[in-house]
Order: sequence, then C-alpha cells, then structure tokens
Amino acid sequence: MSPYTNNSRQNRGRGGSNRHDSGRSDFMTVLLFYVLPFIVVNSIIFILVTAAPKGDLTIGEATNFTTTTMELKIKSLLPIKELTVTLDGNAVELTKTASKTYAATLGSNGTVKVSLTAFNGMKNIFSEQVNVLDDTPPSIKDSIIEDGVLSFRLEDTQSGVNYDTIYAYDDDTPEILPLSIDRSTGLVTFDMQKENLTICVKDLIGNEARVTITPQGENLDPEEAAAQASQEAAQASDADAGDSAENDANLETAE
Repeated sequence: MSPYTNNSRQNRGRGGSNRHDSGRSDFMTVLLFYVLPFIVVNSIIFILVTAAPKGDLTIGEATNFTTTTMELKIKSLLPIKELTVTLDGNAVELTKTASKTYAATLGSNGTVKVSLTAFNGMKNIFSEQVNVLDDTPPSIKDSIIEDGVLSFRLEDTQSGVNYDTIYAYDDDTPEILPLSIDRSTGLVTFDMQKENLTICVKDLIGNEARVTITPQGENLDPEEAAAQASQEAAQASDADAGDSAENDANLETAE
C-alpha cells in the first residue's frame, strides 16, 4: 500500500471527527443560548402571571373577653393591589405594623374574611372564625320549685356570673331579691309567690339574661312568656264569653 493511500484515509478520518465536533458544538450553542433561555424566561413569565397571593391570619387570645387582636402576614411575589378584611361583612380597620404585616382589634365574635388581589390580578380569599369573646349571657339550669321556693343554678363558662346583679320581678313587684346565693356552686333561690317569675342576671362584662320561670318549672324567654300570657288571657276571655252566653241562654229558657 502506498503512503498516499494511507494519508488519504487518515485525513478523511480527521475530517469526520471535525464535522462531528462541529455538530456537537452547534447543538450546545443552540441549547445554551436559545432553548434554555427560552424555557427560563417563559417559566418566569408563567410564574408571575399565575402566582396567587397568600397570607397567614392569626387570632389572638381574649384577656378581657371583650376584645381580641388579629395579625395578617401577606406572602406574595408581586405587590398587593387590593386588600380587604371584614368581620361578618363589616370592614375591619387595619394598622400596618411591618412590611406586609397588618394588625387589628376585634370587638365581637364572627368570621374574619380576608381578600387579597395581587398586581397580576390573581386573587385569594380565606377566613378564620373568632369565638374567644364573651357575647353569651349566663344560663339558668336545673330550675326546681318546692314549697313555693324556686331554686336554680347559674352558669357562665367565660367571664363568669356577676352575682350582685341578680334580681327577679313578677306582675306586682318590680324587684325581688334572692333568698340565698351560693357563689361556689351557682345555686340561687327565690320566693315564688306568683304564677310566673322573671329572673334577671348579668355576667361580668354585662351580657344580660332574662328568663321567665313558670310554676311547672319551665324556662321561658320574655317573648315566650308574653306570648303564653297573651294566649292564657285570650283563653280566659273566651271562657268568660262562653259562660256569659250560656247564662243568657238559660235565662231565656227560664222566661
């Protein structure tokens, strides 16, 4: 074999290797400078367009049972365009305490609703229940009537019963004081002379309960007691009218 032939084959081999390296270099160039930047840029655009704002809402404890605090921390890649906070539909006044952090004082139980709208138009709505405040009056339980004496228990699981506010009234007496009060057990007794006796009591922050107790020991609220009294009065009136008509009929028969 001649030297010329061997050199030709070696040159052809080197040329194929160069073409292979050139093709690989072109592929890497396209990948690094076109494909990857395209993917990265479009990924960033997609995230910015679809990113929804988030937030952490924390309800504090109620030390005095009348107010509590809330704290809202916003977590958003984009600036917030609109922020609204309501408590049972009523706007809550916010105070900015730090970057993307807000606080407010709440004076009643209910549902706190937060609406966040980011600069890209994406919205997030979330809520938290407030149930740490005392908006419930004391309850009257286990009422018993024996020998004309009414006894019952008072219970309030939050601020507690204000035993100094307990009194009752009936149709004739506007204020009747209890016969006895046991503050350790909540047991209260009243002298019950009339058919119905309305008990009034408040808790330590002023929530008032008014309960009318019947001779059967039933607990009625004032509206139920008024309705019952009206019904009994109507029945008594109908009975009187019936007796009067019967008497007139007997009188006509006798004549």
